[in-house]
Formats: sequence, C-alpha cells, structure tokens
Amino acid sequence: MNEMQVILTAAERLHYRDLLRSARYETLADAEGFESICFAIERLGMRLHRQVAAMGTYRPALRILANESTIFSELPAQFPQLFMPFDALFEAIRRARNDAMHAGVYARSITHKANELCLGLEDALMANGRMDDEAIVAHFMVRSPIVVEGWQPVAQARQLMLTYSISYLPWWNGDKWTLLSETSLLRYLRSARTPNERVGFPARQLQTAELDLIDAVTVAPDTKIDDLLSMLPADNASKLWLVVDSAIPERLLGVFTPFDLL
Repeated sequence: MNEMQVILTAAERLHYRDLLRSARYETLADAEGFESICFAIERLGMRLHRQVAAMGTYRPALRILANESTIFSELPAQFPQLFMPFDALFEAIRRARNDAMHAGVYARSITHKANELCLGLEDALMANGRMDDEAIVAHFMVRSPIVVEGWQPVAQARQLMLTYSISYLPWWNGDKWTLLSETSLLRYLRSARTPNERVGFPARQLQTAELDLIDAVTVAPDTKIDDLLSMLPADNASKLWLVVDSAIPERLLGVFTPFDLL
C-alpha cells in the first residue's frame, strides 16, 4: 500500500488535531497518563494506514505526516540538543505502550516525550492552514470548554482552576458571559475569616461584586483570525475569547487564546 496516497481532508485534519490536543490536555491532570496520547496517535495512524494494525505498523504513514512540520523535518538537525526526531520519539512511545511498568520517573519521562510527539503531529496537521488568510476561530478554538455553573459550589471553581492550571473560568450569569479569574477567587476566599466559610456556597447565591467578575469578550466561530488578533492587547486584557453561538448567546461553543495558534 502506498502511504503517499493517503490525503486527509481539512475536516479530518481538524478532527485529529483536536483528538491529539484533548489527549495532551489530559496529561495536565495526570503527569503519568501518556496512554491517552498513545490512543490518539494510534487512531490517527489507523486512518493514515487505512486498517487496524500494531502501533509500529503506523510509523511510515505517521512519519510522512510528521515531516509536514518543520518541528520534525528541520529542527532536529539544526538543534539536536532541543528537538528529538520523529523516529526517536515514536520508538520511545511504542516501547512504553507495550511495557507493563508505567510509574514514577519513567512514566513522567515518557509522558514528556509523548507530549513532544503530540505537539509535532498537531503542528503537521495544521501546517497548511495555520497562516491562511481565511483561517477562522472555529479551526483553532478549544471545544467543550470548562465552565463554572451557577449551581456548583465555589469549591468546584477552585478545583477546576487547580486541576487544569487555568486562570479564567467562563460563567453565564443569566444575562451575559463573564469570567471568574484566579485573582478574584483568591481575594474572595481570603477575605473571609477562614476560606472554608465560603467554598461551599453555590455560585448563583453570591453577589457578582463579591466575586469580582469581569465581562468576557465574545466572538462568533466564523471570525477571521487576523481580525481577532488585531484586538490585542488593549481590547482583551485576559487574552481569552469565548466563542458563542450567534443565534443562542448563552450557548458556549469553545474558547480561544493566542496560545492555541502557537
């Protein structure tokens, strides 16, 4: 089978990019959880190889895709001390995939390599459309965003921020989208006699002034990337845009930051 004949559509590239990115984000909560990245890479490899096989069998097809990114095609030769080549990363992940021992320093090292491989493949999937004049927010936004609901206790907001290392949580206050920042949450909790006094309060029972919410900057999914970046920095201090349904404003489709374009 000629691997060169496998061409991913634009929709497929976005799908597998999101799959890899979601798997990579899972490792934020589990520094030893590289298996999720393995599964995502295998699904991409299966599509490129066009049949189910062992992970190692997917290597040639994945290598062709990987070389679409300068991260694998050029940088390992130019900066070998900083960038590992595709084959070295893939082989490390393949061996770990079949290894029964996944714990401690070994697992964290493999997770780091898995993230590096994942980032390179994500870059390869988006290489052709990253700087396209027609690129829109929907192509790069993070879907299924993490939000704080009004019925959830303040402790849930705190836990979400700490688990996923995020600085702002979207909150629909019944009228518009706002953002709860880590700074305002810290001030709110520390202003009580003891922080535990307030962590159990449902968010909707609180006065917004107490939590110091800020208005969110919202955009439609078809907003062009160039138009969005022209807003920085003065019009969006949080550097976070909420992508909402134009017909149903309370429906949050995703979130977007400059980080998602890097």
